[in-house]
Amino acid sequence: MDGTKSIPRMRTAAKIVAEIKALDPDTEVTEFHIRKLAKDGTVPVVWAGRKALINLDDVLDLMRLGTARPTEEAAPAVGGIRRIDTRRCKS
Repeated sequence: MDGTKSIPRMRTAAKIVAEIKALDPDTEVTEFHIRKLAKDGTVPVVWAGRKALINLDDVLDLMRLGTARPTEEAAPAVGGIRRIDTRRCKS
């Protein structure tokens, strides 16, 4: 490198999807997915007022590397209404 830093390509979620569609018209990446990545903290976000700006290169790198499959948490064992056996209760 020549010692200069490149300017980050900051985009909104909609514009990131448009850029990806320009590179790959048959992409399955949606604006909802990009927004979810930002909300989960998977990709960093810079707020400009109410507008969330995301680095396009970070998203492309993430798409190249992939993410881990989300793990499913076990449902709690306790919950709901339990039946009381009235034959065993003596008044």
